[in-house]
Amino acid sequence: MATWTNSTAFIYLLLVVAFMTLVLVSHDPANLHSRSHRRTLPGKRIKVRTVHHDKKHHDPVAFDPIVAEFERRKEDRAWEKQYFEDQYKKWGEQAQNNEGVFHHEGLRRGEPLKVLKNNEVDPHEVDPDFEDPEEYLNDEDQFNITHRLAVLFPLLDVNPRDDFVSLIELQEWHLVQGRKAMQHRSDREMEANDKNHDGLISFEEYLPHLTEEERGQNNTEFGESGWYKEQFEVCDRDKDGLLNSTEFNDFLHPDDSNNPRVLQWCRMEQIRTHDTNKDGKINWDEFHHGMFDHLRDEHDTEHLHPAEQLEEKKQVQSKHFFSEIDRNKDGYLTEDEIAPLMEKLRPGELYYAKQQSEYLLQEADENRDGRLTLDEMLNHPYIFYSTAYDEDEFDYSTHDEFR
Repeated sequence: MATWTNSTAFIYLLLVVAFMTLVLVSHDPANLHSRSHRRTLPGKRIKVRTVHHDKKHHDPVAFDPIVAEFERRKEDRAWEKQYFEDQYKKWGEQAQNNEGVFHHEGLRRGEPLKVLKNNEVDPHEVDPDFEDPEEYLNDEDQFNITHRLAVLFPLLDVNPRDDFVSLIELQEWHLVQGRKAMQHRSDREMEANDKNHDGLISFEEYLPHLTEEERGQNNTEFGESGWYKEQFEVCDRDKDGLLNSTEFNDFLHPDDSNNPRVLQWCRMEQIRTHDTNKDGKINWDEFHHGMFDHLRDEHDTEHLHPAEQLEEKKQVQSKHFFSEIDRNKDGYLTEDEIAPLMEKLRPGELYYAKQQSEYLLQEADENRDGRLTLDEMLNHPYIFYSTAYDEDEFDYSTHDEFR
């Protein structure tokens, strides 16, 4: 009887071991070719976008760092081309003004900026000999999307490491990717403006076309020299009259700064933009006609009603919103009172990271538990690579956060 019991236990043990082995093998990224997606949508090819980043249009960042790197390379080449075209035009004009004689210490054609030389990717991720990025991205043996998602999943699942990717983890991932791209653009601009190559930017280097008299003007209207000077001085943490890499990044992207003085300047600038009577604060009328459209939920007023009814409803909502923000109930908004609104009034990378992460979670979270498993990501691979398609190949029409 004991022998039979031991034999049964041994058989059960073998079955358990076999089952666990099967589970581990099925989740091994090396064995995911059975679920491989050569292309994220049938008949469509992954493309390297031309990325735009400005106040009017902010493209979503690429989910995959490899795709993002190829986009930066393409952006760098376009930027370098435009940079040299602009430089040649300036040099030509200066040469004409100096009777054809012109000497410069700038870069020469064919001599790329340093930041363009240092854009290699981890050799374990990208084959450096693969010259055509789009051929690389569409070659299943070189770039398999299923395998890439399996590789990236543990990089997202970090806090806590629980085999799920939460909304917060998605946001952090996109925020890091967005800020990396932002810093890259700042470094590129810094090298172009750093005329004496000391790793620092002076106000004169940033605005070399201004005369000394113009640089001394104190008009802080948007776009005037005093406006730039004020922002420059706010970003200059150590007050040495020069901006280092971090300070210059704050100067170019103040809404993404972690410097309290810069963030306060952003709030004051927002007040000045909408303060039509120039009293240094925002009344309800200025709020309603200047700020509210950036804050309200558009779905609340997008109904088939006469314009008069829509405006009346909008005013009711605006007054209610204004009352909630006006903490001391004095009928005005100050820069500290609008602080919670700045993410929408002057969106930075954190705002866009939240928008993009919410979209991905909405599309791939099959059981609606507010987090993603690897299987859910693998079941919706095209969602995570949707930025790599032309707009006519992927429908963004229902996602205003990407407009």
